[in-house]
Amino acid sequence: MQAIILAGGKGEGLLPYTEKVQKETISLLGKLVISYSIQGLKKAGINDFIIVTSEKGKRKIEEELEKLNVSGEVIIQKKEGINGAIKDGLERANGNNVVIAFGDIIAPEDFYISLINTHLTTGADYVIPLVPVSEGVSTYGLAKIQGDKIEIVNSGSTLALGGAYIIKNEPFEDFLEYLNSRKDSLKYFIWSETWIDIGYPEDLINAVELLLKDKKSVISETAEISKTAIIGKGVIIDDNALIDDYAIIKGPAYIGKEAYIGNFSLIRDYSSIEKGAKVGAYCEIAHSIIEPEAEVGSKSYLTYTIVGEKAKVGASVITSSYPAKVTRGKVNKLGALISPEAQIQHGEILKPGTRI
Repeated sequence: MQAIILAGGKGEGLLPYTEKVQKETISLLGKLVISYSIQGLKKAGINDFIIVTSEKGKRKIEEELEKLNVSGEVIIQKKEGINGAIKDGLERANGNNVVIAFGDIIAPEDFYISLINTHLTTGADYVIPLVPVSEGVSTYGLAKIQGDKIEIVNSGSTLALGGAYIIKNEPFEDFLEYLNSRKDSLKYFIWSETWIDIGYPEDLINAVELLLKDKKSVISETAEISKTAIIGKGVIIDDNALIDDYAIIKGPAYIGKEAYIGNFSLIRDYSSIEKGAKVGAYCEIAHSIIEPEAEVGSKSYLTYTIVGEKAKVGASVITSSYPAKVTRGKVNKLGALISPEAQIQHGEILKPGTRI
């Protein structure tokens, strides 16, 4: 069975960050967001992929497939919207059944294993996971359970369509209407474990927390760590990372390949410092993501902040995460969303929720 992964959306909830970057290619713990869907499906036995993306996502996704040793074709989305992306993928697909998966879902591998197992054990041509949410997630549609069947609806439900489906390889006009028309033969399962769809900056921060939760410490033999540095529990330090004198890495935290943490800096509370990123001396980073090759100047304090790839944050920059706001029924915080290659001047104090 082939999997068609959709990774060509506009990422409107992450603007202006996604003007130049496809959101599925944002890096979390050393992997692209889309990698978590690919690896979950691969664990479930899928080994052939068609990735539908945009021009801005194609190169990075092709490189990631090579790193993951996965067979796949990356195509540029030509038709409009989710319906168009699925149709573009189906034109390249073969076989009777296909998996349609969104590339911006962060969920355990068992999520995808349950999808495939439901198909295999029931023999159903149409399978869908339903995810309980505190309020409707309109991106993927909603469903109501009626007896042993489900109905796809636009409102009035707290069961979200899970963003991964098994369908027959056949023509359709509107995907949600198509699922509804197959409800007599549509099988579902309830997924009540952790599940995050990346639509807003807060989702990325929550995803890092999910991915680091309960992780054991893993420190690469090639990492260079000063004897005076302090490394706490639940810390992952990747190859050739450099932790300078008196730095403190208080887990859970991830320090990526070739990343640098300066003297006396503190990295804590579900932070992810990605490949080649640099954090200067006397910084404090909490609940934040520093993307590949980004730089944070000395004496900066960043909390609930995302710093885009190759962005430069000057010295003594402060971001604050208050007040909190409610997104999708959950209390979330955002200090700042700093776009790739953006430059923040020394001494800037960014208001909560700043987007640059």
